[in-house]
Order: sequence, then C-alpha cells, then structure tokens
Amino acid sequence: MKVNIFCCLLACTLGSNVTAGLTHEGVKEGTRITLPCPHSVKGKKVRWSRESGGSRADILTADGDGDKKHINDPQNRYSSQADGSLFILRAAPSDSGRYFCNHEAAVELTVIPSGTTIVSVAERSSITLNCSHDAGGSAVPTWRRDSGEINEGRISVSTEDTTLRIREAEPADSGLYYCGGEPAAYLNVTKGQRSDRALPVQSFLIGTGLLLLSILILITACFMWRCRSSRRGTDKQLHVYDEIPAGAELHPINGGSDHSDATYDTIAELPQTGNTTGSSQPANNTYVLLEKPKASRSRPDRCSFT
Repeated sequence: MKVNIFCCLLACTLGSNVTAGLTHEGVKEGTRITLPCPHSVKGKKVRWSRESGGSRADILTADGDGDKKHINDPQNRYSSQADGSLFILRAAPSDSGRYFCNHEAAVELTVIPSGTTIVSVAERSSITLNCSHDAGGSAVPTWRRDSGEINEGRISVSTEDTTLRIREAEPADSGLYYCGGEPAAYLNVTKGQRSDRALPVQSFLIGTGLLLLSILILITACFMWRCRSSRRGTDKQLHVYDEIPAGAELHPINGGSDHSDATYDTIAELPQTGNTTGSSQPANNTYVLLEKPKASRSRPDRCSFT
C-alpha cells in the first residue's frame, strides 16, 4: 500500500514538473517558426505530433532518408531540420496546440490571428480584457481560451460591460482568449516579476520596523546611562567618611554642641577647671576622639529592568 502511494505521488510530481516547465510561445499569424525538441535527437528518428481539443495527431516522422508526413499538407508548410526541430512555414491559427517530440511535451504554441490585441502584463498583476459589442449577440458572452481551462476563482465576467477580469495573473494564464467565438485578446504574462503596487507596502513595513528598532535602542541606552550615573553617585556617598586621624579636634558650630549624635560613642571625661564666674563648664571646648566613627552602611544600589 505504501509503495503504491509513493508511486502515485512520484507520478504526480513528475507530471506537474513537466507541465510547469512547458514553454508557452505566441506568434503572429503568417510567422515562420521553429520548434526544437526538449533534448538532443540529432541523428535519431524523430516523430512530431500535436495535441489540440483533447486529441493528438501525428504530423511527421523524420529520419535519415527524409520526412514522412502523416497529415495532408498541400502547401508543404511542415518540415524537419538537421537537428530534429520542426519548422512551420506561415503559421496559421489552426497550428495552435501542444507539440510533442518523440511523445515528450516540447512547447505550447499559440498562433495569434491578424488584428488581435496583444496584452503583456507582469506576474501577479490584474488585467481586464474587453470583448467586442457584437460578439455572440448576447448580454453575457461566453469566454474561453485556446488551451487550458479558465480558473473561475481568479477570473470573473462582468454582465454590464461584458469584460473579463483576471486577478493576480499567472504565467499559466497566458494564451488567446475568445469572446463569443471570436478572438478578443492574446494575453502574455511575464514570469518572475511582481506588481509595482506591492513595493510601497514593503517599503512602509521596512521603514516602520527600522523606526521601532531605533526607538528601542535609544530607550535601552538611556536606561543604562541612568543606571551608571546612579551607581557613581552611590560610590561617592559611601566614601564620605573614609578615615579620620587619631586625636582630631572637633569644634562645635556657633558655640553649640550636639551630644545626641551617635557617631561619637565614647568621649573621655574632661577635667574641670575653675573660673572667676563659678561656672562648672570646661574652659576649653576641645573634644578628644577615642574611637573612629562607624561608617554607616548603605544599601547597594540595584538597577534592574522593571
């Protein structure tokens, strides 16, 4: 069972690759055209065939002795070349179809009738095809394509002006479109290009992203600068009372003293000296420092993102 599923998936993948890699070519009516084989067949027997309208018919077989034609060609428009390519003289609209070289898909050919409008657009663009007013003679004309089916999901027909609108055109949409049985336009969708309308949107998104990134970097830099400034201020405060020499004298400001300061734990008892007024206050306002002041511990500054 697993082997069968794998084989089916492999066949579908190969089939899609062949279809996706098929070359689409459009030429004007009366043009000379040469269709090469997908691979070199020089010196080998080559059989060319065309598929149109769901049926395939052989055109000619080429070998070393000459060409053997399998269709009626009174004007001798079909012939082979030395490398096995198929040459068509004065291509006609009836030559449109898918050509095979030795049963291998070679090219999807569309012969554009004389006077048909040719429209070229970039991939993923929107396009509107107009229909002639007298085509079909009905209010809602029938639109069809020379090869392949019309994808109704992206293609819509207007009942007011009988136009065909294609949204986000793809290379597979290329081909000759008929309206009411008459050629309306040949559409050529260029592969590998994008619509110019997508460029402003991309530019806006890129600009917005760069602006937000710049703002984020600026905010981060300001926050780090404030953290560093705060740390430097804390370090300076911690070193206010680094060291006091032994025996230093403290002088009270404006003749006053503050005995409630816990910084000075022990003060030696001073000898009393007599005076003429009988006051018991010492004559000398000198304080003897016995111990160094205890430096207050400051809580370390923490800088964190909140």
